[in-house]
Amino acid sequence: MSFIHFIKLILKNILWLLLIPLLMAASIYYFTRHEKKVYSSETVIYTGIASGYNLSGNNRADFYATSNAFDNLLTLVLSRETKQEVALQLLAEHLFLKKYDPAVLSWASYEELNKLVPDSIKQKLVRPTLEQTIEAVISYGQQGADNLVYKILNSENPYYSLYALRNIKAFRVTSSDLIRISYETNDAAICKRTLDLLTDIFMRKHRLLREGETESVIAYFEKESHNAFLKLDSIEQVFLEFNKQNDIINYYEQTKAVAGEKENLGSLNHTLEMEKMANNSALGTVNENIKGRIYQILYGTDILKDREKLSDVYNKIALNDIVGKSTSAAQKAEEDSLKAISAGIEKQLQASLDKLYTESNTPNGIPTKQVLDEWLKSTLALEESKARLTVMDKRKKEFVEEYRKFAPIGAILKKMERQITVAEQAYLELLHGLSLARLAQQNNELTSKLTIVDPAYLPLKPNPSIRLILVIVGFLAGFIIILGILLGHFLLNRTLQQPVRAVKQTGLTLLGIYPVIQDNAEYMQRANLRILQQLLSKTDYSIRPLIIGVFSIQKAEGKSTLINVWVKGLREAGERAEHIIWTKENPNIDPAATGIIFVEFPALENLVLTKENTPGMKCSILVCRANRIWSSIDKEMLEILSNSTKTEPKAVLNGVDNGFAEDYIGEVPKKRNFFRSIFKKVIRQEF
Repeated sequence: MSFIHFIKLILKNILWLLLIPLLMAASIYYFTRHEKKVYSSETVIYTGIASGYNLSGNNRADFYATSNAFDNLLTLVLSRETKQEVALQLLAEHLFLKKYDPAVLSWASYEELNKLVPDSIKQKLVRPTLEQTIEAVISYGQQGADNLVYKILNSENPYYSLYALRNIKAFRVTSSDLIRISYETNDAAICKRTLDLLTDIFMRKHRLLREGETESVIAYFEKESHNAFLKLDSIEQVFLEFNKQNDIINYYEQTKAVAGEKENLGSLNHTLEMEKMANNSALGTVNENIKGRIYQILYGTDILKDREKLSDVYNKIALNDIVGKSTSAAQKAEEDSLKAISAGIEKQLQASLDKLYTESNTPNGIPTKQVLDEWLKSTLALEESKARLTVMDKRKKEFVEEYRKFAPIGAILKKMERQITVAEQAYLELLHGLSLARLAQQNNELTSKLTIVDPAYLPLKPNPSIRLILVIVGFLAGFIIILGILLGHFLLNRTLQQPVRAVKQTGLTLLGIYPVIQDNAEYMQRANLRILQQLLSKTDYSIRPLIIGVFSIQKAEGKSTLINVWVKGLREAGERAEHIIWTKENPNIDPAATGIIFVEFPALENLVLTKENTPGMKCSILVCRANRIWSSIDKEMLEILSNSTKTEPKAVLNGVDNGFAEDYIGEVPKKRNFFRSIFKKVIRQEF
């Protein structure tokens, strides 16, 4: 379809293209005459999600984390639970009103509320305070699906239903930290109050959600850290009791001291053994020199008793010296007393020896005084060595017992210390986790504080009405629908109305077209002339006689009309032309005939056509009515025609619409105004 044909299609059906859209526009205008006014308000809230500061000191923007946080926030705003709480709280506030208040809702909304909630239900719900009324409404709405509050909530009520709150819109303001929440309804005061309630409720829910994120974590760490502390304390108590039972102050220092003291005792024991042997040898030599009476006196008198006493005293003194110096006053006094006793016994022995000196000399002629002094000195040294060795043997036994005691203690202490270390590390890790969880909780409390930047306002003017837009849209929709139907009909039309389509469907050469017969004599005269010209331009009329067979597949396709036009035109041009109607009784043409002979055949669908029926035919024309469909039967009839006449038929479309006929005949002559003429020239680009 060309643009010119499209314009012609519109002009041809301009009445329908205007009437139906006008009817739709008028209907929309009529049915929207009671359109309610709509008021809208909005609020802007600062979140601090993208660029806000937190306790970690990191305010670097993370695209995915920021997007996720905003998605969570907007989902919370638009959630069913939030809307339900807003609707129920708004209903409770309006039910709590003692009388009409224009600052809360309009008179129409107040009357609608009184009709919606009967007094019997209102008495059950309204309590002394607003908070109690809100709790009563929420509780009543949760009792079941058959109570009035639940039905209102899930109805299409314009104020107190989830359906009404679908008009809440929430979105992030570009890439900022702000979110914008808007709402529209039929009541200005209710619009503002709904936004206020929504803001309070969702901010509270957001804060509780953020703060509740770490409560379970903190509870876990508090419980586990307490258990870890008890475990660590119990292990430390066992460790303390073990040290008390085994007299351990510092095990490693004690074992080091024991080892060092053992080495000292070994060295001291060796020295004492050598001293004992030397003193014993010296005493033996002295005894050889005092054999006889003096020997008997020395070992038979009180000197021997004094010697034994002195040996006991030396043992005690040696024990104190080997074990260690005493630091307490009592022990120091005891040591001084032992030394005084030993000094007294030594004086007593010296006195006995001095007495013995006056009585005799040694057998070898050695002075008794000198021998006795030597004997006393050796005896004292030997007794002192014996005393020290006795104490040393006792101390060695004590060290053996000490080593047996300390040997298993080391492994046990190592195990206990390892258990304490593990328990302490676990406790410290749990304390660290608890500290991080509390830091995260404080961070959530800090970052969950939303700030209202632009609070909801009371709208004074309603939103612009869309009634005019609906009327225009209705008109355009009607126009487009009708135009679409016309275009669809045109594009889906399978008739031979379009000459181009007719050539494609029939496969014939187009001889010419003839328009629908009309009252415009000038146009019909031009059409007759044009069809005659088309005939003469596509046939060899120099042949005499020229027999032209005129066929049609169906009846009443316009063969006679076209033949009369041709015969009349040829005769006016001075040519001999005849119109013969073919019959079965006389199928042959008179051999004496001259000029151009048009033979009109009956419809092919009712005729058995053979070669003998069409003698001497030089040309064949198939007349087709333009308003019919070309079918498979037509193709078969066309094949029979070609085989029978041994010619290639040419097609003539009869009854073509003026819109397509003008391309072959010319413009229909009629009176047009100046603007239409200019428009037509512009369309055809005839400048």
